[in-house]
Amino acid sequence: MKQRGQSGDRMWLGIVCGATLLLGCNVPIAAGLDETDANHAVVALEKSGVAAEKDRDPDSEGRWRISVARDDASSAAGILSSESLPPAASPGLLETLGQGSIVPSHASEQAKFVAGISGELERSLRSLDGVVSVRVHLAIPEKDAFSPDEAPVPASASVLLRHRGSAPPIAINDIQRLVAGAVPGLTPAQVSVVASPVPAPVRLAERELSRFGPVTVTRASVFPLRTIFGGALFLNLGLLGALFLLWTRARKAESNLAEQRAEGAQGAR
Repeated sequence: MKQRGQSGDRMWLGIVCGATLLLGCNVPIAAGLDETDANHAVVALEKSGVAAEKDRDPDSEGRWRISVARDDASSAAGILSSESLPPAASPGLLETLGQGSIVPSHASEQAKFVAGISGELERSLRSLDGVVSVRVHLAIPEKDAFSPDEAPVPASASVLLRHRGSAPPIAINDIQRLVAGAVPGLTPAQVSVVASPVPAPVRLAERELSRFGPVTVTRASVFPLRTIFGGALFLNLGLLGALFLLWTRARKAESNLAEQRAEGAQGAR
């Protein structure tokens, strides 16, 4: 009876371990993220029907990583790519000017200044809700010291904005005024803006998320998981019932044996 009980416990443990592996087989698809970018990635994935987990990145202190089920890895990578997540780094003015060189030149300092202003503008525009990605290109010609009388070439700028929805979250003329205000000598009329809407992700019905106990799974996975846990529960109840029946029979046999011994002792007297 003890061996049967141990066999049943091992079978139940194997079923639980198998189901745990089935649910917990996750792979990281993005790492080294700050918490804001990690939150945006999780929201984008779950909106598209892909369950994602955010946890601390063990390889980067203070950073986060995003993990999804192994079968969803390729879909998740495509979703993050279409949403431009995580966003490309846009070094600001302090970062670019802080990159020293052995022999600094006026041209290199000017290039760093332009790159820093572009990065600051990209950060500002990307902070708007609905902006997927943004690139700002500035053309600020240097004044020729050898030709002081020559008329300088006017500065210009171009902005590529990818956004959700049919219309950008900020008006085009507001973008032009924002960029022009950051560059001396630049007017809004000299800022070209190209706004491109990003198609909404197609969310298949079978990828709709649903809760199954403490975990979140797709709707297509709910029925197999219920079958697994229902079968495991039924098997466990069957084993408990068999053990209870064997225990009842053993107790009854011990009781009969004790009665027979008592009757034998009385007969001997």
